[in-house]
Amino acid sequence: MFFRWTLSAHIKRSFAIIMNRQSQMQEIDFLLVGQHQEILNQDARVLREGGHENIRIVLTGIEARHVLKNSRVRFVITDLQMPCMNGIELLKLIRRTPGLSDIPVLIISDNRQKEMILYAIDEMVDGYLATPYNGEDLLQAINSIHKRKKLTALQNEIRLARHLILAKNYEKGIDKAKAVLSYDKNNSEALFILSEGYYWLRELDKAKQFLKMYLKENPASSKGTHLLSKVCRLDGACGDAFGLLLKAHKENPQNLDLTIDLGKFYLDMDMEEKAQEVFRAVMSSGPTDLNLIKIGKAFLKKGRLEDAAGYLDKTAQPLPETAFIFAQLAQKLEDACNLEASVRQFKKCLELVPDHPEYLVKLAEIYFKQGDVAKAREVLEQCLKSHPGNEQAKKLLAPVVRGAP
Repeated sequence: MFFRWTLSAHIKRSFAIIMNRQSQMQEIDFLLVGQHQEILNQDARVLREGGHENIRIVLTGIEARHVLKNSRVRFVITDLQMPCMNGIELLKLIRRTPGLSDIPVLIISDNRQKEMILYAIDEMVDGYLATPYNGEDLLQAINSIHKRKKLTALQNEIRLARHLILAKNYEKGIDKAKAVLSYDKNNSEALFILSEGYYWLRELDKAKQFLKMYLKENPASSKGTHLLSKVCRLDGACGDAFGLLLKAHKENPQNLDLTIDLGKFYLDMDMEEKAQEVFRAVMSSGPTDLNLIKIGKAFLKKGRLEDAAGYLDKTAQPLPETAFIFAQLAQKLEDACNLEASVRQFKKCLELVPDHPEYLVKLAEIYFKQGDVAKAREVLEQCLKSHPGNEQAKKLLAPVVRGAP
């Protein structure tokens, strides 16, 4: 069978931009991520002895994210258990980021539980190496992944369909996935891509149709069951949604995102005791910053500012992209006239995104409300130093400067 495929002009342009950007980046053959420097150094030695060069070692998922953003990485080897961002969360970040989603990922862990391995597979990990392992085991795992990564024409079409969905070009992604199904009617990846595309387009009946086909082929997929739960909830079938969410959680209790979604569902149904029970279980499992932020958002949505702050304040090194959550809390605290708490949260925002003009202006406004003109002036001058054209900062600062002795 000859499978003919062509790249659309849109994809060609997107790839050209990505490749041009990546051609100017530092080349990294292997990015090693984990908490234990000695083990990482040992793995790096094995890779170098195996003929591999350009190896980079980082000790957290947050550092890995920065390297991935600013370098051209060909292969990621990551520990599973890490604070702030664990190996599964790093895997999800890679798989859901255009330009990174094809990078091979090998997870290393002492967790041999079937549910954890299935969770990693569900999130499209390329390999899972259990500890203890030796250098030969590591090289063999890498070589096996490289062999599997050699794409057929059909697999390349699936890859392109996934890229289109990630780029929010849902209609073209759906067309590409349908083309795959015309040659392989039970292709699981194509079925899930179609389900996602229709979910984002809010064509819920079609999303359900393809999800049911996907789950027939992959009955143990908690990812598929979770998405079907979301589809049912959007469609107003809250009872079905809740039942599916319980099923997904039962299938994969290792997935803390699923556990948190279950707690959020209880919270939305005003089942306070059940929600708190679920969140206590999450806290006892060693949550990452992303887990804590997700719980904080749930309480923020309910207007429970103290509870939201309690979880958000437990974060150690949140991603800059999550600063807007802290800003939402800060704004709601200001609206509730809790100015001191609002100041703390806006300062947190500025730790995550230094010199952000909106956060600086908001912080100055609160200082004015508190009657602390000196601090307000200092913050506004800082804003204008970084953003000299900011009109709001100029407007707020003008009367202060005019009234200065």
